[in-house]
Amino acid sequence: MTQQEAEGDDDEGLKIWPLIEDYCTDVDHEFTARLEAWRPDFAHIHVHEVIGGVLARQATLAKDIARAPALWTGHSAPILLRAMADAYINIAWLLLDPVERCRKFVLFGLGQAKLELEHRRAQIGAREPTPQEAAMLEAGERWIDDQRIGWLLDVDLGKWSSLSVRQMAEEANCIDFYNYVYTPFSACAHSMWHHIARYDLRKCGNPLHRYHRHPTSEASVSDIHYLTLAAKYWSKTLGTFDQAHGFAIPGPSSYETLIDAVTGRRTDPRTE
Repeated sequence: MTQQEAEGDDDEGLKIWPLIEDYCTDVDHEFTARLEAWRPDFAHIHVHEVIGGVLARQATLAKDIARAPALWTGHSAPILLRAMADAYINIAWLLLDPVERCRKFVLFGLGQAKLELEHRRAQIGAREPTPQEAAMLEAGERWIDDQRIGWLLDVDLGKWSSLSVRQMAEEANCIDFYNYVYTPFSACAHSMWHHIARYDLRKCGNPLHRYHRHPTSEASVSDIHYLTLAAKYWSKTLGTFDQAHGFAIPGPSSYETLIDAVTGRRTDPRTE
């Protein structure tokens, strides 16, 4: 769907782009309201950085999906929705013990950044690095050292939480979300057979060809359902964040407003 097409009315006379921009504005308001209510604890500032960063990423993903109607298809939307599912499970698990778990999150990430630099050095080998390569390595080292001295940093090749995503979901009491969102959308994100067979192959009608599946790359019609899923996961993330901090932010959620605009009914995913 192009912007020109999206600006036309759908079957209900709804103009898509004004709806999208209204939704993104609502997301920004919700995000800002949480930052204003959640003051940093400078004794554990890493908690504010990690939780706030994941919350900001979730808001960004929700808005990026909203502003890309061409991606509202089974080919592409699940990739971004899977990232939102990952972020939700992460934040739900982090909030159970934020001081210690956010520390692990940071240290693992820094270790991965250090490992990436070492891979780059190995790629350069004995030759003299180009000015661009030298600048990139220096910037990477400086970014790590600003947070923790690089040569004192361990590189963990396992999982940052020491648990599988399923185990994290079980501990965070969101195993249903893992089963019905994270796992199904992983098929698209990882290009697994049960996604490719449904979306990228078509069965031949000739019995002499054994009804084989032949590859196809077809344009798909955008489905606003994927936008409502992104809005739902953003609102679900806010609900978990608010519950952990005892916040009661007044007013309808961006999800409620979106669903009301699309279908005329109100549903709050935080109560589901």
